[in-house]
Amino acid sequence: MNQGRVRTEGTAGFRLPPLNGLAGAGMFAVVIKLSGAGLSFLMFMVAAMVTDVRSFGLFSTAFAAASLVSFVNVVGQQSIILRFWPQHAGAGDTATAYAILLRSMAVVLLGLSIGTVLFVLASVLPWVDRGIPEWRQLCLSAAFMAVALGWSEFLSSVFRAKDRLMAALMPRDVVWRLAVILSLAGAWWLYGPLSALAVTLLCAGLLSFCLLGQTIGLLVEVFRARRATLTAEQKAEFTHVTFGLWGVNAVPPALGQINTLLVAGILGAEIAGAIFVAERTARLIDLPLNGINQVLAPYISRNFYTRGPASLQHSVSVAAMVSFLIALVVMAIFAIGGMQLLGLFDKAYVTTTMWTVLLIFGLSSTLAAACGPTALVLQLTGHQNVLLKTFTIASLAGIPLVALAAWHFGPIGAASAIALTMAAANLVPVRIAIRSLGVNPTIFGWTGLRAS
Repeated sequence: MNQGRVRTEGTAGFRLPPLNGLAGAGMFAVVIKLSGAGLSFLMFMVAAMVTDVRSFGLFSTAFAAASLVSFVNVVGQQSIILRFWPQHAGAGDTATAYAILLRSMAVVLLGLSIGTVLFVLASVLPWVDRGIPEWRQLCLSAAFMAVALGWSEFLSSVFRAKDRLMAALMPRDVVWRLAVILSLAGAWWLYGPLSALAVTLLCAGLLSFCLLGQTIGLLVEVFRARRATLTAEQKAEFTHVTFGLWGVNAVPPALGQINTLLVAGILGAEIAGAIFVAERTARLIDLPLNGINQVLAPYISRNFYTRGPASLQHSVSVAAMVSFLIALVVMAIFAIGGMQLLGLFDKAYVTTTMWTVLLIFGLSSTLAAACGPTALVLQLTGHQNVLLKTFTIASLAGIPLVALAAWHFGPIGAASAIALTMAAANLVPVRIAIRSLGVNPTIFGWTGLRAS
């Protein structure tokens, strides 16, 4: 039977993709990510336009909470599959690759269920709904959104690991966001201003629908494929790596969402909505590197386990330089037209304070671009635990810092504290990569700089 076969070569005939092919795939991923970014920007802009300031603040808070849980409830499996599938399938052992994939899917489903239970428990807190009458409904809709976001992230990684970029990126990055934009505009045209609950449910429902075809296809493929029985050693390695990658993938994005929720609690939903807009706008800088990483992840895993760490230097250096140069261009746009960009969401956001917040977030993202795919390199080469320690320390130090800065200095203080925390979380791993692997993933890697 051939159902379980994938297009691979045995170890003896295995060939790494040529760099020009990698670059072409990377450009495709960047284009999709940039398109998705434009649609994401437009999606939140339309959401702000079809709601009032309070409703948009509540929606952004619910979205941040759902995003926070979605980073946790996939239990690191989005990186597990990028780590193990190229390693085994690239060596021709597709039976083991499918066994790991099935095990990974079971872990994700368990995580999604636990995340949903947490939202349900939060919805029945007795004291919160006094100031927010729609609290219970928002919690339940955020639970729905968290499940959809978490599952979409896992699906994307599965198809990336299989080098099927179109299937990995299009449903969520393009189709879903376009569908939300059109649906929000249509609902506003028919019914007038929308509530935070309506917008959240619409986003979650459309994302689930967009993932339906992928989900059915993957389930059929996995259950029809020939699967090996994992050894005790393979199961132990799966569990060990899962905990490290879980933390590495959950802590940094969760930190951003926790900070949004902190600001909402300290400064109010309206200001939280404004900071949410500034932070999401600044993420435009992250997109080139994110797009390149879509292709680079399986390439790093295959190269490292077949040719060693030295083979990674050129590709990661190019990724860092390309993303950094684009980041400088975007920062110039923020400096010149940042207020106009914020004004697209709501006139209330067109202030010098929020423009400064945007620039602070932009500088933080520019530094991250200059550091290149450092975190990706570490987590796919077995250094996920030390990376987790770094992120955890930075996060634990950053949460009280952000709270104090927001309390005493308002939005600019909060943004500065967030940027400082992210700078530490980006720079320390660079040192780890240089010392542990002899690979400099930053914009200076092409010079041959290694540091001892």
